[in-house]
Amino acid sequence: MSFERWGFLQMSVRVGEGYMKKSLIEIAFMSEKRKKVLLLLQDGPLKMGSILKALDTNRQGLLPQIKILEDYHLIIKKDDQCSLTTIGEMVVKQMSPLLGIVAVLDNDIDYWGSRELSFIPPGLLDRFCELGPCTVIEPDIADLYEMNRDFSENIRASKSMNMVTTFLYPDFFTLFADYLEHGVEISMVLSKELAHKISTDYRDEFKGLMKRGRVNMFVSRLEMPFLSVAYSDHCIFLRLLKKKLVFDSKQLMCCSPCALAWGKDFFNNYLEHSAPMGDI
Repeated sequence: MSFERWGFLQMSVRVGEGYMKKSLIEIAFMSEKRKKVLLLLQDGPLKMGSILKALDTNRQGLLPQIKILEDYHLIIKKDDQCSLTTIGEMVVKQMSPLLGIVAVLDNDIDYWGSRELSFIPPGLLDRFCELGPCTVIEPDIADLYEMNRDFSENIRASKSMNMVTTFLYPDFFTLFADYLEHGVEISMVLSKELAHKISTDYRDEFKGLMKRGRVNMFVSRLEMPFLSVAYSDHCIFLRLLKKKLVFDSKQLMCCSPCALAWGKDFFNNYLEHSAPMGDI
């Protein structure tokens, strides 16, 4: 969503001589109560009682905010029922994804602000809000070269694990063998460099894994300026690089249904631009 689409909200309206009303941006965002009312009404009209219950407030505290939203033609109140106006619908349609993106970034703005994100396809960048809520993990030095334990347990409890990766953990053979023992199907999209390393240095190990269960490997034709993006049936796990492709040990795990859908589409995007690795 481009911020230019919010331009019309930044216009102020003159009411009476010498008086300027607040911008719609201020009206929609500068009050938590007003913001929550608008978001509640995006699914349809609501009785005042339902709004009061959802916001855990009383009429005395809410009615002034309702009046402001009415004055700015964002909602209409009739017979104790509130609904969005056409203008209100336009505003709220843009509010939801923006607030979702802000929620993800606010989780750790320093983390996101220092990451290399240019590899994310435009369509998935527009759906960035789907990643929230996420947990930023900074492993201890002793765990730096090991798979995150929580995500590893998620994989064991899954039917499949899909990964786009540029590296292998040192104990990859033990990890993958364990996943296969638990009936997990493993699909991997590899960087060209990693595919070459597997073919030359780990040929026997991967032949052994393929005899144990279902292991599917593909080689990407796309650049991969990140360490790995993987998802199980339950969570998505990202290891991203800092800007200028500087290594960083921080990891990100997101476990909402929307994050899983985002991770699946990310994997499929790379899969579409990959070729089967073939015989090792």
